[in-house]
Amino acid sequence: MVTRTEYLRNMIEQALEAYRTINELQDKPGDLATIRQELLRAKGILQVIVTRVDEREHPSADIAGLASRAAAFLDGYYFEREIDIMEPLYGDDPGRLRHMRFKVLEAFEDKGLTTKMEQILAEL
Repeated sequence: MVTRTEYLRNMIEQALEAYRTINELQDKPGDLATIRQELLRAKGILQVIVTRVDEREHPSADIAGLASRAAAFLDGYYFEREIDIMEPLYGDDPGRLRHMRFKVLEAFEDKGLTTKMEQILAEL
């Protein structure tokens, strides 16, 4: 049986893996689909962290800080519409792909979300 700590650790690792996957893309045709998939994956995981993880179950970690950063990410950034518009028009343009990728990565790094996830992984 998976403990709550292992469950939280697994979710955070998956969100960081989505971030790393987007970071490692080479701005080639088809990367927008990968960006969309990984972004949706990370947003789903962050939504679970915001709504389901109880900070009292993990007293050694700053779950409230993670939840507030995740909520800010979920509320402040919406790339899906922009990706939908951009894909048929500029899906092969490396410059525009790089710009979109950097904007998504910047959103992850805003307010220290990725740093907080790595910090909590170390604490768990």
